[in-house]
Amino acid sequence: MNITTAKIILANLHDRIEMGSDGKYRLSGVVTPNELGALEFVMSELSDQHVAASPAQPAVKPAQESPPTSTKISAVEDSVITTKCDEIVTLDLSALSLPESPSALRVCMDFGTAMSKATFVFDGADDVEYIKVLNLGISGDQEEIDEAMLVSSVFIDQEGLLWFGQHAVAQAAAQEGGNSRIDNIKRALSEDSLNETVTPTYNPTRHQLTYEDIVLAYLTFFTWTINQYLLSDMADLEVPRNFNRRFAMPCFPRANARRIEDKLKTLLGEAQILADTFSKEIHQGLPLQQFISAVKKLRTEKRSYPFIECSITEPLGVAGSLLSWKSSQDSLALVVDIGAGTSDFSLYRLNVVVDEDGIKSNAGEVEGTARGITEAGNHLDKILMAMILRKSGVTASSSNYRNITYALERDIRFYKESLFSPTAGASITLYTGESVDISLDEFLAEPAVKLFEDSLRKTLIGILESAHPDWIKWVSAHPSRRLTIVLTGGGAALPMAKKLAEGTVTAHGVTVRVAAAKSFPTWLQDDYAGLEYHYPRVAVSLGGARKNTINSMGVLNATGISGGGHTLERFPIRGS
Repeated sequence: MNITTAKIILANLHDRIEMGSDGKYRLSGVVTPNELGALEFVMSELSDQHVAASPAQPAVKPAQESPPTSTKISAVEDSVITTKCDEIVTLDLSALSLPESPSALRVCMDFGTAMSKATFVFDGADDVEYIKVLNLGISGDQEEIDEAMLVSSVFIDQEGLLWFGQHAVAQAAAQEGGNSRIDNIKRALSEDSLNETVTPTYNPTRHQLTYEDIVLAYLTFFTWTINQYLLSDMADLEVPRNFNRRFAMPCFPRANARRIEDKLKTLLGEAQILADTFSKEIHQGLPLQQFISAVKKLRTEKRSYPFIECSITEPLGVAGSLLSWKSSQDSLALVVDIGAGTSDFSLYRLNVVVDEDGIKSNAGEVEGTARGITEAGNHLDKILMAMILRKSGVTASSSNYRNITYALERDIRFYKESLFSPTAGASITLYTGESVDISLDEFLAEPAVKLFEDSLRKTLIGILESAHPDWIKWVSAHPSRRLTIVLTGGGAALPMAKKLAEGTVTAHGVTVRVAAAKSFPTWLQDDYAGLEYHYPRVAVSLGGARKNTINSMGVLNATGISGGGHTLERFPIRGS
């Protein structure tokens, strides 16, 4: 242990000292081994200084000159415990002085509710795109969970250390009691709660934190994993640390979208500086106090981050990943993104013209048709977990209940994928060694699962009913047209999701046929067949990183959809 580490640990120990009603100081909670070690280290250091002190300048003042006890605490605080940002943190600002990154190199970052993804695109000669979905699970040390995706989780332990990704999950599970890890971090953006204070349920320290701090901390880790992967597995391309990056944006209300986009641009720029600054500490437990000091120091002056290019909405990222950009399209498409925390719906008019003048792409969200529901992948995980516990007879009063539920939470996604695989079943081995078998048919028969399926269908119909009737009439006016259902997200292959893209749907008294967009685009099949498994989850970042993206026209009403407009072939659908 060195003096800097000891200062940080003791600073957190000091923060836990509280004054009681009797005016006396008390320490809340237990003293951790690290805190005890820091105390012993400082005592040893002070003892050594006393031995080495000159007789003419004694290390300890005479008793009559000793200050009161309360002043003694303050003196120790000033000399040992309190850490100044200038002493502890030296910012690595080198990314801001690098030459401008080549425009042909781009990464699109998709900050997900449960998992985060990133795709790299390099523009080669003759419009050839080099595409690489970054294996962040490897650089994030969680490839046993998923090689290509990063767990979106943050945990603050009792010693004031920040943990990220799967390390956050493991650290939270290893502690006895205490605070919880912070999942669903992305909700702070969608619920506009960045300025809200993180409660003691998640923050056991005396440092006041907002959810903006937590989002920035996670984006720092997210950025660090990208840097690590580009430096190791893609070192031959020599991608600079100030590589151009875009980022995915959910469909927020327009009043909030620009403000949140500007905020994310700043946070992502700051995340690069912090990822460089803490490149050695971030994956080993990042001291919260150091992180806070670095953020304060970083914000002492206004900075610009030109390598953060722009945002792209999630539906348009998906649409951009489906297109080959070699043919024209004109369609009405309902994008259904079944993620972990929410299932999001949005109806788009997509118009792409490819001719001798180049490529013109536009898309507009149909007014009043962006909607989300809380039933999603995590909802099914909870249903499956409850079903497993019920079938095995495990209750909260069972021995090893905590171990059993933790093991299930860790592996439930794999059990769910097995359930929806061609085997149509899952064999679960509990922590105790007991086995539980569940078939797909019995899972789909669960009342809660049926309610989820009904909720998806009702939401789809409700969205079409919310749109102006002219949109539905436009689809029904030509026999060849279909309402294209674009399924994406981790739940795109679920049976209840696929049913949304089958048969017909009726809205405003008009029945139209629906068709599913291809689950894996033809243009990717030849050169990137290996992406098929991950495609539904990485479609947003893949489309967002490409050279050509779809321009947003904002919100569209019923005007401009009839009366002699240019009509092109339909959006590419499954089987076409």
